[in-house]
Amino acid sequence: MAITRTKRLFFFVLLIAIATMIFPQVPAFAESESMTMDNLYYSIWPEYDRSPDVLVIYSGIFVNDTGKAFQGELQYNIPKGAEINMVCETEEGMLCQKYEVKTDNPDYDVIVWKPSHAIEPGAEFPIMMEYYYTPFGSANPKQFTQTFRPAFPVSNLTVEIKAPKGATGLTLSPEAEKTAGDDDGFTNYLYSFQNVATEDAKEFEISYTRESNEPSVKAEDVQQSTDNSQEQTQSSVNSTIIILLIVFIILLAVFLFIAVNNNNNNKKSQQKGRKNSKKGNKTKAKGGVNKKEATEEKRKLRKMLIDGKIGEDTYKKLLDEIDE
Repeated sequence: MAITRTKRLFFFVLLIAIATMIFPQVPAFAESESMTMDNLYYSIWPEYDRSPDVLVIYSGIFVNDTGKAFQGELQYNIPKGAEINMVCETEEGMLCQKYEVKTDNPDYDVIVWKPSHAIEPGAEFPIMMEYYYTPFGSANPKQFTQTFRPAFPVSNLTVEIKAPKGATGLTLSPEAEKTAGDDDGFTNYLYSFQNVATEDAKEFEISYTRESNEPSVKAEDVQQSTDNSQEQTQSSVNSTIIILLIVFIILLAVFLFIAVNNNNNNKKSQQKGRKNSKKGNKTKAKGGVNKKEATEEKRKLRKMLIDGKIGEDTYKKLLDEIDE
């Protein structure tokens, strides 16, 4: 009986160990919980500034709908061997972050990165990511299949395919919903999707003929445009700072002027009050002594008149002198 119980315990422990290795653990799944991308603009630009490369751009806004502060990692699924150009958050300009590329999956690579700060529940978090890859050669027709594999739910997805300059016989599958030109002379083909789940991959088959193997725009022109934009942004920021500094200095000067002026006025009022007080006291004191002396002198003169020491005329003359 003891042997049977020991065997049962052994098999039970063995089953638990096997189940732990085979089935994913709940905590690991919870840690991989991601935010939802509210709006994502997904751009596919073949032979844009590098040929025969394709430039793919993510530009979107995450929303923290996890119900708690998000401090986890974000992921992007990209083609195998793609060259990453940038992984950035764009709340205050382009703040690019460190990232890791996982290559375990045989079908695609995974960019893994962490935002620079915790994202509060309900808060928006804008991002931008770019990569290049080479799905075709220089021979015509140039054709490839671009697959968007969402690593997060997307509420609103806009896909843009930019036809290279000089391309002819362009075919797209599925067909684009809209076509629009831009100021740089490109034709853009647009698609719109809603509520895209992580398992809902989108494929776009693209084919065209192009005799030139040069990129549609020169890389230095793109860099110059980027530099100009950054310079304009920096110039605008500097101008704003200068204006705020000038306003601050003016307000500080006005405040100091008013404070000093009020202080001087208070000092003058106090000094004037003290002078008036001293003058009044002095006058009062002086007036009091003269009156007392005059009364005493008049009393003496009166006595001298009664005693016959002075005459009436002398008495009047001396009184007039005292009154003066």
